[in-house]
Amino acid sequence: MKEQILNFISYFHLYDLILFASFALIAMCFVFLSFISFRRKIISIPLFLLGFCIIIAIPFAMRYFMEERFYKIEKEIAYDRTYNYSDVYQYIGTITNVGKRNIAGCVFSHQILYDTDNEQGITKYKHKILNLVKPKKVYNRDIPMDLKVGQSVKISEVMENYAHKGEKYITKIECYGKARHKENAKVLQGFYKDNSKTEDSENTDSKKVADDAGKDDMSAYTDEIKKLDDDKKAKNIASQTQKVSIEKQSQNININTQNTESANLDSKDNQTQDSMNTPPKTDTPQSQGIPPQIMLPPQEETLAPNWREERDKFNPPLLKEMPR
Repeated sequence: MKEQILNFISYFHLYDLILFASFALIAMCFVFLSFISFRRKIISIPLFLLGFCIIIAIPFAMRYFMEERFYKIEKEIAYDRTYNYSDVYQYIGTITNVGKRNIAGCVFSHQILYDTDNEQGITKYKHKILNLVKPKKVYNRDIPMDLKVGQSVKISEVMENYAHKGEKYITKIECYGKARHKENAKVLQGFYKDNSKTEDSENTDSKKVADDAGKDDMSAYTDEIKKLDDDKKAKNIASQTQKVSIEKQSQNININTQNTESANLDSKDNQTQDSMNTPPKTDTPQSQGIPPQIMLPPQEETLAPNWREERDKFNPPLLKEMPR
């Protein structure tokens, strides 16, 4: 509680502190008067109760004056929802300063609420009170800006990896007048609207922003559908190619088996025919390792041309009589 009060006071400008101090002094005066007149209970008790009530009401009174008087704003929301097909929350809008003081920054507060529609009894009222005092989850972001009275500024906030899709939420923007940002921080600059022309242009701009956001959402949806279709097509093609390859392999195996069977049959037939046609083998010198001998053709005897004269002149030797 102490940290929340100090955090709330840290946004006070000088004028806010003067107002806060004045409320506190009034409350302390009533309490002091109640202590002075303690002998008269009819006066002291109402004074003390009045001072105590003022002390309790100071934060609510300060919030009212800051939001509804000093730094009052008008919001024109163009887009405030989560994307349908992605975990992203986006807020697009225009803020106009219609208060009494210049604005130095705003707090963008996105609050996740408890679901009270499906609950009954004590838990329902308990969650209603918690939604006002302490919501389920709160995301705060400080947006520095320089927004004078009558000026407007456009803001766009995006929350990625949004983990509360489908849950109830509320988005608040509360502004203050004390400059709390650092020197190098990005400060949004305000601009004045042209009342004669800006109404139509704002409507067209908001429509364009909403249409662009819707187009982005639809494009994300179509991209996801295309990816799913491509994945399905790729899976179908892969399954078909696998089936075709399996069928081809089975056909090739059948053809190979048929070819091998026919080749085996042919080889068996050829072997039988060769065995029928080939004569029985005999032992040859070649089979025994002896090299074959070359047979030359017989040469004819050449006769001299005067062979007849020589024949006539030939005188055989006379036979001698053997001794008896």
